[in-house]
Amino acid sequence: MPFVTPEELADVQLDYIIVGGGTSGLTLAARLTEDSNLDVLVVEAGIHHGPTPEIDIPGYMGRSIANPTFDWTFLSVPQKRANDRVVLQPRGKGLGGSSLNNFLGIFRPSKDEIDAIEELGNPGWNWDSLLYYLKKSEGLQLPDLSPTKALNYAAKPNPEYHGTDGPIKQSFSPVWADLHLKLFESAEALGIPRNPETGNGRNDGCMTSLVSVDATTAKRSYAASAYLEPNLHRKNLLVLTEAYVTKVLLESDGDLKRAVGIQYIKDGKPLRIDNVKRDVIVAGGTLQTPQILELSGIGNPSILSQFGIETIIDLPGVGENLQDHVGVTTVVEVDTTDETMDVLADAQFLKKHEELYQHQLGLFASVPAPAFVFLSADALGSPDDVQSWKEHAHAQNTEVLANAIPSLKSGLEKQYKIQQRLLSDKRQSQAELLQYAGRQPLPYVPAAEPGKRYTSLFCALTHPLSRGTVHIAAADALAPPAIDPNYFANGADLALAVRIVQYALRLFGTPPLARAVTRQVLPAPDVLARGEEGLREYVTQNCGPVFHPVGTAAMMPRADGGVVDPALKVYGTSNLRVVDCSIVPIELSCHTQSIAYAIGEKAADILKAEIART
Repeated sequence: MPFVTPEELADVQLDYIIVGGGTSGLTLAARLTEDSNLDVLVVEAGIHHGPTPEIDIPGYMGRSIANPTFDWTFLSVPQKRANDRVVLQPRGKGLGGSSLNNFLGIFRPSKDEIDAIEELGNPGWNWDSLLYYLKKSEGLQLPDLSPTKALNYAAKPNPEYHGTDGPIKQSFSPVWADLHLKLFESAEALGIPRNPETGNGRNDGCMTSLVSVDATTAKRSYAASAYLEPNLHRKNLLVLTEAYVTKVLLESDGDLKRAVGIQYIKDGKPLRIDNVKRDVIVAGGTLQTPQILELSGIGNPSILSQFGIETIIDLPGVGENLQDHVGVTTVVEVDTTDETMDVLADAQFLKKHEELYQHQLGLFASVPAPAFVFLSADALGSPDDVQSWKEHAHAQNTEVLANAIPSLKSGLEKQYKIQQRLLSDKRQSQAELLQYAGRQPLPYVPAAEPGKRYTSLFCALTHPLSRGTVHIAAADALAPPAIDPNYFANGADLALAVRIVQYALRLFGTPPLARAVTRQVLPAPDVLARGEEGLREYVTQNCGPVFHPVGTAAMMPRADGGVVDPALKVYGTSNLRVVDCSIVPIELSCHTQSIAYAIGEKAADILKAEIART
């Protein structure tokens, strides 16, 4: 049994310690322990949830958010350009990390975005390499759709680009709604084509999302169920839960520092492990990896000194470069025969769909957000608008620490050069419209009227120019980090966000979708009457994250403010690595669980190759 106590670890000679049992961490642990000669310990602050309806049932999507059993429920610092609001920043709590509470859509970045990671100074991190690992992680399950239906719903993946026997099951939801089809038809009327295969490096247009659901059971397929639980029989896979890592232990190793173990707290007791033979790997995720590094003395000396922490490695990029998709929803009332999520308020419909779920059918077997429209910059504005947004892609136009630290500025300008190119490309997505089948349950959305049905379009900016930060707020590892998304620190982001909302409103007003719309709910008519000024206020009052943070331990050259090298080693160390989405230096136009699995898969092969050379 791999679940261990601190006492049971006393006599184990560990090869690897993985700090964080999340999406990438469990992927890495499963692949490393394929070699029975390697002893791997996963240290997780949360618990092993096991079978849990809030996690497993697709139609319960969102119920675990802000529930402290499943979510760290972090809050941002007040956002001065977003009405000084503190904004919820969800992160999965427990084995599986955010793969246990994400919204199940599993998308891929574009080829150009992945190749840009290599361009930023990371040989081997290109589309061809990552495609191999994206495929390795997945097990595609295709439904028996007629050719016409597959074409109409843009749901025809090419098996050439997908894996069939990987751990993470991918399928389509069993509900094929009329409003879903009307959305695509209206988008095509506005010049946005269907794209039935977005996993081949082109991810623009209208598409039906694959979801991380095992179609044979209608349950979530995630890191704990797919990478951990099938391997619990392995004696060399050890898991320590409810253990909070407080720092990585570092010793001198010539000109470098060597990670020899960790300090942690379990059941209120401070403990340590200092017998690691190979590597310590931090896999805490974009919002918690910087915290662990800074508590270990790795980061910007001016920040560490505020909390009495000695700087062991001067790396000012730690905790900088935070990026996330940001967005707001739009809602209309509709006249439709579709059974939207709203019908579940009726006891009769609720019972019906609970019974359907027993047969892997109905709303509970489905993800309520299956339809997406991805838009390039030219769909959102005129050539002059696009030029203006490109001109904003410079460090001096963004309130950010990079303007004061040359290495950070160098790396940011290189990112912005890529973003300028993406803005010019008519096949690169700058916006995501997510159709939610019903009234999207967000705090600012008015309550549904009994018997009414709704549809929502969530409007997200996929390549923000703003950059935020994550830093420690105390020397106490149990205190949450200070998370500053820095929304709209670059003025182009607000302009783009408003244009995305306007595009959603155009879709609602374009037949055939328009014929189903009976009332505008959000933004409210009085907001719309005030034009762009009203929409700017609506965005700043209600915007929030899309839960895809990246970049806070960026994989770039140290001279460009990077934190890890292409082998995922933290600069200044011989064996401390980071394996999670914090290494991704530039935001991607996809939902990030796909890349999190790929990072774990690729990291395992990097480590195995090093073992083979020794």
